Amino acid sequence: MKRIFSRRITITVAIIFLTLGVKCQEKLANLDALTFSVPDDNDTVYFIKINKDVKTPKPTIVFCQGSLPIPLVIESADNSFFLPAINFDYSRLANRYNLIVISMPHIPVIAKQANLNNQFAFITNPADQHSFPKTYLEDDYLTKYVDRGNEVVNFLINQKWVEKDSIIVIGHSQGARVATKIAKTNKHIAALGLFSGDPLGRVTQNIRRIRLMQRQGQLTPSDAQAKINEIYIKWKQLNTDPELAKTSSITSFSEPLISDLLEIKIPIYVAYGTEDVAAEYCDLLPIDFIQNHKNNFKVVPYSGLEHNFMELDSLGNPDPSKFHWDEVFQEFINWLEEPDTLIR
Repeated sequence: MKRIFSRRITITVAIIFLTLGVKCQEKLANLDALTFSVPDDNDTVYFIKINKDVKTPKPTIVFCQGSLPIPLVIESADNSFFLPAINFDYSRLANRYNLIVISMPHIPVIAKQANLNNQFAFITNPADQHSFPKTYLEDDYLTKYVDRGNEVVNFLINQKWVEKDSIIVIGHSQGARVATKIAKTNKHIAALGLFSGDPLGRVTQNIRRIRLMQRQGQLTPSDAQAKINEIYIKWKQLNTDPELAKTSSITSFSEPLISDLLEIKIPIYVAYGTEDVAAEYCDLLPIDFIQNHKNNFKVVPYSGLEHNFMELDSLGNPDPSKFHWDEVFQEFINWLEEPDTLIR
């Protein structure tokens, strides 16, 4: 389960809609950002653009969130606001890049913290930490996220403030999987950045976590095997109907990405922490790339860091005071701006 650690910013929200055909943009006063909406068949895709400049063409980074129905902006009890999806210092990018963050399906752009659970996910019943909206659960599958991401990219390509040959898609955790599929299916993507992604998929990750607990003595071998056998049984049930499996969250996000990554021809950047069970296979990605004569990749492991690029304390728990997202993301930007990559 994804944990959210975000910088808080104080903003005042003023809702001012400007019609742009069937699209609209909403200004967030005192925050250097705009929100846009792109109508979909049964939902509206919202996204935030960091930086209100809509005149200067810039390279554009499209960020795909991880799992959980987390809103783009959260209003705290003290009436302050923060952006939960962005764990790095985006202010340093604003003058050189457009930074886009895409909403989750059927989740409000702005939500009060009272309407969220302890992981900032939007819920319908404060007494139930898992009371996610039914419409969100129905659309929480990979193809839906990819379609929504492509809607945003296809909108961006027609904006005068977007450099047409410099649209970069990136994703963290589950979002890395979404970003990969967007990069594979959309010809307008110039580079791909993956952070803490799992190339093998969610179901295998669950099995790996159980084996880790066994090795650490948290589970006996028999208990661990029993849990794994339960996964096998559920997995068989989920895959009895191939069409249903396509719109299932667990099955759609368990599809391995190795073949997709090998097919992608644009530059690929992979960053992960070596203490992150979800990203264990990233150590082996260079083997796949080299074996298939691919040279369009850079794989960067961060020793001792976990899923959100934090160090671990003496008990093996994430230490929020030792948070390295800024360094990780800056190294990605440095790579983008290398002569042989993309941004000149």
